[in-house]
Amino acid sequence: MQVSPRRMWRWLAVMKGDKDLLRPFSVERGVPAGLAVALMGTLLSACAPQIHALSPAGVPVPAMAKTVTIMQGAHPLPTGAWPEQDWWRGLQVAQLDALLRHALTHSPQIMAAQSALDWAAAMSRLRGAALGPQINGAASIAPMQFSGNGPFGALGLGNKRYDSGDLGLGFGQALDFWGKRRDLWKAALGEEGAANARLADTRRLLAGAIVRRYLDWCLSSRQYAQTENLLDLAEKRMQLAEIRQRLGLSSRIPLTRQRQQVATLQALAEHWAGLADDARAELAELAATNPDALPVQPEYPQEQVLPALPPHLRLDLLARRPDVQAARDAALARMARTRAVRAEFYPDVSFSALLDMNSASLATLLNPASFAYALGPAIHLPIFTSRALHARLHTAEARQSEAVAIYEQTVLRATRQVLTALSAWTSETAQWAAQRRAERWVGQRVALVERRRALGVDDETAVLAQQEGAVRERMQVDLLHYGSLRAWAELETALGGGYGHS
Repeated sequence: MQVSPRRMWRWLAVMKGDKDLLRPFSVERGVPAGLAVALMGTLLSACAPQIHALSPAGVPVPAMAKTVTIMQGAHPLPTGAWPEQDWWRGLQVAQLDALLRHALTHSPQIMAAQSALDWAAAMSRLRGAALGPQINGAASIAPMQFSGNGPFGALGLGNKRYDSGDLGLGFGQALDFWGKRRDLWKAALGEEGAANARLADTRRLLAGAIVRRYLDWCLSSRQYAQTENLLDLAEKRMQLAEIRQRLGLSSRIPLTRQRQQVATLQALAEHWAGLADDARAELAELAATNPDALPVQPEYPQEQVLPALPPHLRLDLLARRPDVQAARDAALARMARTRAVRAEFYPDVSFSALLDMNSASLATLLNPASFAYALGPAIHLPIFTSRALHARLHTAEARQSEAVAIYEQTVLRATRQVLTALSAWTSETAQWAAQRRAERWVGQRVALVERRRALGVDDETAVLAQQEGAVRERMQVDLLHYGSLRAWAELETALGGGYGHS
């Protein structure tokens, strides 16, 4: 409903607590200005209840410095710049870098997240525009003719053609005393920030998935090649067993065992070949590229790759993770929206003006007699809507508490992912280092057996057996090597690598 300017002026005076403005009204009504202010303040306080929803500021900081120190143990992590924008470049694989550049530009996931960000940015601009004055212009020319038998015909205006015209300029300004529109704008900005963080999180997760799948492709291809080497050695040993069996130097048992080993290795080679093909096909899907664009064999990473971590993992570092930032921005947006809903309990005040030139004939449109105007404030009171307003406020409070709970759960999940990835990286790296030391001893044993064969102490079978053991040791080293690389990729992803340098 609308209220007269005099009453609206009094409302504004009461809500601002201005005694000078209230004095003429208090004299007229015989009510002291201070009492009027107190009564009106009490009424408004009763109309707008307090907000009891959870706040993002109440999310506790996880203490994990002692846990990280214990998990690092005797293998302290190196420190360096963190987070790195393109952390996967530590692998020094040009093929992987090209795949990621293509994926982070052409992936449907990235495009969908970018579209969501564009929509959120448009909504924040829309909410921001509502804070300023609204100026509208209109112009129209409408030829018309009234009926001779209608009411206008009875007045002598019927069966005549009129070239009516209208020129108008309207102005409106909402007086945001309670911050409702400002809070709606802040909520839209928070949702835009959350959408931007979700886009970054999509990049983070996509990059981590591509790196891990590429490492799976490398591991499967290398294990297939090593299995082929084992198969070649096993076939040579089978040939020697056949010769010994024909010469009567051994029974059929060693030959049967060798044939079984050859069949087992053939099945294992097919297994690794299938895993390599699967990894290659899934990698093409993740990178949004054609399978034919990928080579048959991957480019293998360097032997030495270690992550660079901050000396202390704290919440302010984990907050750089885009999913944590998105959850926090979403919670702040919900909090601003709750304040905007609470402001609906208060009167809505606006000011508008209209300048208009209107005439039934274009010839007299610009005549001063065609001028019309309207000017004045308006106030809209929420009357008989208490139940609806309380229901909307309770709904907003529930959604705010839900957003804060999601934010807290995201922080806890990020902490757990970092600690899990750190534990896996430390364990895999230590096992890889130990296995590499064991591999060096195997290599020395192969050299000794080859020397014994040259001296006639051992035969070719013993040399082939030692070479086979060396290949198996190399396969185990590769398993642990790529296991440590996968753990490194998991750790970089968990820390939010690639999100920015700030």
